[in-house]
Amino acid sequence: MEHVLTLFYSIGSGLLMYLALILIKQKWVNTIHYLLTFLLLPPIAFVITSAISNNLALSLGMIGALSIIRFRTPVKNPLELVIFFALITSGISFGVNEKWGILLVGSVMLILVATRLFAIVVKKYNLFNLFNYSFSTNDGELKSMIEVESSNKIEYLEDYHSIVYQSINENRYYYKISVSDKSLINSIKEKILLDKNVISIEVRYGD
Repeated sequence: MEHVLTLFYSIGSGLLMYLALILIKQKWVNTIHYLLTFLLLPPIAFVITSAISNNLALSLGMIGALSIIRFRTPVKNPLELVIFFALITSGISFGVNEKWGILLVGSVMLILVATRLFAIVVKKYNLFNLFNYSFSTNDGELKSMIEVESSNKIEYLEDYHSIVYQSINENRYYYKISVSDKSLINSIKEKILLDKNVISIEVRYGD
């Protein structure tokens, strides 16, 4: 009965980490496949740890068997790899000592939520440009982006806190701005359209 309860603890740990990622808007995780992955990895690791914990021969055999299994899908997001490792480690931790498992899950959730709150505060008060975005769902949120080409410098864009790229080439100025809010992108576009030096504007909307 004790093992069954701990097994459910390990499943719950995966669910909590999944919900934490959803809460901080890491949208790469928002699929049924990732949900199942988060629910299955910890109990699998728990059962393996429990099965081989007191049997040296079985431990060596299990290591050989598990070495054959590999993830074929390339991991493009470092956070994804870290989370997978945390899921497996949480299952192993529950198999050894429940306190370690609870401590690990609590620490992961605290770090995820605290980082998200910090990013929100930095963005709200325009403190500094701490984070850059790659315009990809692999990094979490799918950002909206505006690209501007101008014959003259645009001071408004150069001082903008969410600018991620700017370049000067043959008297042409290029700017890229990335934000989460579509309405903010539209307001930037309307303001830029008033500038007669603007040559072209390209807007890409996120979700």
